[in-house]
Amino acid sequence: MQTRRDFLAAMALGATGAALAPKAWADGAAAPAALRFKEGKPFRILQLTDFHYIPPTGKDKRGQQVDDLLAKVLPEDRPDLAIVTGDCVTNSRMEEGWTRLADIFGRFKVPFAAVMGNHDHEGRHTRKAIVDFVSGLPGSLTRPGPADLPGCGNYTLPILPPEGDAPRFMLYLLDSRAYAAETPLKAVKGIGKYAWFAPTQVAWFRAQAAAFRKANGGEPLPGAAFFHIPLPEYDLAWAKGDGKPIGAKNEAVCCPKVNTGMFYAFLEARGILAAFCGHDHDNDYAACLNGVGLVYGRFSGGTNTYRHWENGARIIDIAPDGRALRTRTHLLSGKYGPVARYAL
Repeated sequence: MQTRRDFLAAMALGATGAALAPKAWADGAAAPAALRFKEGKPFRILQLTDFHYIPPTGKDKRGQQVDDLLAKVLPEDRPDLAIVTGDCVTNSRMEEGWTRLADIFGRFKVPFAAVMGNHDHEGRHTRKAIVDFVSGLPGSLTRPGPADLPGCGNYTLPILPPEGDAPRFMLYLLDSRAYAAETPLKAVKGIGKYAWFAPTQVAWFRAQAAAFRKANGGEPLPGAAFFHIPLPEYDLAWAKGDGKPIGAKNEAVCCPKVNTGMFYAFLEARGILAAFCGHDHDNDYAACLNGVGLVYGRFSGGTNTYRHWENGARIIDIAPDGRALRTRTHLLSGKYGPVARYAL
């Protein structure tokens, strides 16, 4: 059985957010001190992705399409946590955009966490500056993570049982970085457009998962991963995965050409139920490969970027014992998609 000492020792391996509660809501009310299951109830996450948010001002009201979505899904779905998987505020109005979004999350008392996409730093702010700013917003559980890892925002968030400090489920939030041209391999012919997880990021994930397993009495700790750019295995999962995918694939999987083994690390961990990404606005499928879910979020943005269907969000319900989850989409019109299920 995992003890508090075991858990704290595992936390020492990397930035987890376990002991860091979000700042109070903007209205001064106290934010949750920790993420916890409620007795006998699933823990609900709302995945939002690819806002490409422009705060609605003057004649430009395109950001209102995002505001309208949040005003619908947050009170109707009542998540315990919202996770934004990249390309959130992709212009120089980063502080204004993120502050407005944090205010909306706070209005519905929903804590949130974020990872970076490939477009977030294309304004005048670096990825580090963005993550540092978002980390300090009311209700935010976003963390910069270890400074010696490539990218910014590689961290874990534990979900605790109703009582006690030993995690029941672990969320791995990862920076999938941006472009191959920003890596040491930029001069390699045919290297492709998008970056990949650096080997040191894969090693960090493996070390975290191994430490949590040890602290959990040698049993894999159930978990899920969230990042922006899909892994190369997403394509294989659609074409030759475990069973028929649920949802739509309306564009190519825009993944890196270099595969550094993050999916293998998920398999090795033996506790990852599913991974959730964004990036490809016209895909929202939930597939499975070797028992691990490879799932797209539903595009949540507006008409300030490419879109060919209605925007929405993805609901993720983690079973009370942490050993299974179910997920479906929820569109602005109110329509819910079919359910995909994953279990250990």
